[in-house]
Amino acid sequence: MTETSRAWMLDPIEFHHDFEALLTAPDGLIDVRDKATEIWHSTDPALQAYVELLSVDPDGWRFECEDTHLVEWYRVLMAPYLIPTPGLLWPDRVRRGLPELGWHATEARRLAKGRELMCLAERHLDAPVAERLRLRFGWSTKGWLDHDDITSALDRMRRLDRHVFRDHQDLVPVVENAFHVLEAAAAKPDHVFLTVVD
Repeated sequence: MTETSRAWMLDPIEFHHDFEALLTAPDGLIDVRDKATEIWHSTDPALQAYVELLSVDPDGWRFECEDTHLVEWYRVLMAPYLIPTPGLLWPDRVRRGLPELGWHATEARRLAKGRELMCLAERHLDAPVAERLRLRFGWSTKGWLDHDDITSALDRMRRLDRHVFRDHQDLVPVVENAFHVLEAAAAKPDHVFLTVVD
């Protein structure tokens, strides 16, 4: 089955400031759970377009209010801060195809899947809050690129030798789509590009 992706721009400073303020309040964990539950049950199509892609267990939230669900709540609470933007049409072809054009496999995978979300949290949260997430996150939840990632990839695509496509004409639309997606994301340098691949 072919992977597709949906994407959004996120102001990481605003979101993480608000998340941290909510979590560190006296009843912080309860407030975080209740807000996540409210967002999950929202009928707003913009919120639903994001949360429906997440692998979370909202049924378990009613019975447990502990850090076990903190990563799920962190991801759900992003929803109101997201601005829709074009996503990659063929992330799997980006991941497999760019190495044929000279990219390192790690760079192609990062462009297709993004960086680990834990790194985003570590970058913007105070150490004690980030540590609470780190204990639950693991290292398999990818999905963001910063402005430097985006502009570096755009520069690299601009420098591609057109002759390299002679033997890889099937990659022309893949690279064109990736370029347009990143070009749109680059227009918001104070935001990060958030993607969910399904």
